[in-house]
Amino acid sequence: MKHHIANRAATALLCAATTVIITGCSPDRTEAGAESTASAPKTKRHPFDTMTPEQIGNQAREAVANTTSMRLTGTASSDGRRVEVDLAMDVRGSCNGTVGNSLGTMHIIKKGSLVHVRAAEDFWRATFSRGMTTEQAEEMVALFKGRWIKPPATLSETLGRICNGLGVLIEALKPVSDGNSTREADATVGGRPVAVLAERTATDTTTVYIAKEGKPYLLRSTIAGGSDPVDLTYSDHDKPVDTTPPPPDQVLDPTKLR
Repeated sequence: MKHHIANRAATALLCAATTVIITGCSPDRTEAGAESTASAPKTKRHPFDTMTPEQIGNQAREAVANTTSMRLTGTASSDGRRVEVDLAMDVRGSCNGTVGNSLGTMHIIKKGSLVHVRAAEDFWRATFSRGMTTEQAEEMVALFKGRWIKPPATLSETLGRICNGLGVLIEALKPVSDGNSTREADATVGGRPVAVLAERTATDTTTVYIAKEGKPYLLRSTIAGGSDPVDLTYSDHDKPVDTTPPPPDQVLDPTKLR
């Protein structure tokens, strides 16, 4: 299965995470954990030990479908373009965090239709260099550097789509995988025990890490070996997203600029 990960929006990163869940949840008739259980019969078995990878994946899909918020951190790439993301978002489309690429890093806070962004100096320089002279661009960089921006309505709507990623993820969980996955040795993510599912193709390996304690949340997903590596971690499930706007004295309203 091909993995398409855009570098311009966190929603695309979440779509990639969705693909990871799906490809990691296909049927495998081998009962995982049988060998270890036989060697230690007195050890309490986990419910996952009697499930196929597909059934474990279904548990993860259901858990994510009922999640109200999530934090996504990590890196991904598409067509040689790399994205770094650290973004908390909820099902209402609010978010707080950063998305970065070769142009620099942008911090976004969104609550309802209200959007604030703050970007690194290199980001603004690359932005304003299009259509401006060097002198004009540097004037704008000096003005925007270190300040929060309240973009005009149209740009706010465009940037705000970054925060719709959780909804995109939940909606995209509906397809069923037609691949073949296996259960690997259990591991830990952030100190939490996880079941590990992997799917291998001729070019890459997709791996998902599903929590064994509490709700079976997806805690990490990776794609390795191909041209578009991915390493994403998922945390803060159901934790309210802090959408407190920045202090007014730190906000520049571009609509008031000449």
